[in-house]
Amino acid sequence: MTVDSESLLSNPLSSSVRAEVRINRATAKYVNKSEKFRNVDRAYNNQFCQTYSHRLHALEPMIIQQAKDKHGPDIKIRLVSELREESEAERKEDILVVGTLFKQEENRPSILKEYAEQSEDQVDMPEAAKEKYTSETDHLILEDDTMRVRLIGNVEPEYFVNGVIVGAWGREAKGGNFRVRELIYPKIPGPKTEGEDVSLVVVSGLELVGQEHGEYLEAIQLAADWICGSAGGPSDQDMASRVERVVFAGNCLAESTRNKEDSHKAKYLTQNKDAGSLGAIKQLDELMAQLAGSVNVDILPGENDPASGILPQQPLHKCMFPKSRAYPTFQSVTNPYNFSLGGRDILVIAGQTINDVRRNSDLTDSLDILEKFVRWGHVAPTCPDTIGCYPTLTQDPQTILTLPDIVIGGNQDELKWRTVTFNGKEVLLVAMGKFGQNKSILSIPMVSLHPMVMQFDTFID
Repeated sequence: MTVDSESLLSNPLSSSVRAEVRINRATAKYVNKSEKFRNVDRAYNNQFCQTYSHRLHALEPMIIQQAKDKHGPDIKIRLVSELREESEAERKEDILVVGTLFKQEENRPSILKEYAEQSEDQVDMPEAAKEKYTSETDHLILEDDTMRVRLIGNVEPEYFVNGVIVGAWGREAKGGNFRVRELIYPKIPGPKTEGEDVSLVVVSGLELVGQEHGEYLEAIQLAADWICGSAGGPSDQDMASRVERVVFAGNCLAESTRNKEDSHKAKYLTQNKDAGSLGAIKQLDELMAQLAGSVNVDILPGENDPASGILPQQPLHKCMFPKSRAYPTFQSVTNPYNFSLGGRDILVIAGQTINDVRRNSDLTDSLDILEKFVRWGHVAPTCPDTIGCYPTLTQDPQTILTLPDIVIGGNQDELKWRTVTFNGKEVLLVAMGKFGQNKSILSIPMVSLHPMVMQFDTFID
């Protein structure tokens, strides 16, 4: 016979009756919305100006609508080329100019600058990579399809990066500048949603090294057992049964598996040497196969994983997963990854763009940067300036055109979250820590959107 979990608290059955407890895993509607990240243009002879132009024209109508809501429907909108000259009469009213921010940074590496500074007989050593490109002399320039103008006034260059689309509300100033009273961001639509009674589990930064690692591998195995319902008591199994999907948000392999030094050696010196990632990929495949036998699994590539570093990162090839690819529940996806689960819209990134914004601004908190991404309407504004991306001809796929319910950034220093309201809609922002450091995963119920941390520490005092 079959009994529910509550009957475990009742009197024992007779010896002639075999009790079997079955808890079915919850299911919900799932839609992969990441096709735009797969259908990217791969014609590398194209110029990146098209990427900026598509980004501008996608977000410009939302910025204009936001400006009209704030300052009235009869506001004047001008191109940069239509700004008045110094000899013309001073403008008596504020206007709106929409464009792309360019941040002038003296400390940003430039191959042209390095080449210009070298004489014919001088050989300089390569400049060491800088952790921060910002300085006190940084300033902002607004550029549209016609011209560019320097922004002064109510602007804070230290909290912006290249590639952000904004509306500058103000008027012309002396010296060919534009004095800003307010910067206006896109009014991104976001219908309110209701979730189903399922949960999403998120893991990031497994950082597998392909070797026995004692306590660390035991923590991974314990987490997998809990997700599969093989660990804990009836309450744990009931909680695990609501997990409809597990998402691995990048960096499943450790940085040490990349063998960076081999890339500078001649091929004959490394032709008989196994890649450092082989053992780690085997470990990862075994883990994915174990999970995929019980639950849906999605895996994103990250900075350390064997995938192209150009954004959007394409899925890890299934040839690396001989065991787990046999399961229809296993799915290798893009980075970024957009999908809907149980009525909620979810956007996941592996974290490279968060780190790049941190390098190009004074923003340091991961949640603050995620909030900026949603407010700016883009998850990778510094592409293609300081982080690589595909040159696109038809669209900028990393633009946010509708507000998601959940935004997740992987591989950060600390696991934390907060809820922020954008245009009347609450959005859950999640910064995922690294499992290799905190041995924690995050379970997010689609109904309440109140995350729960599950820690799997196998060390006993």
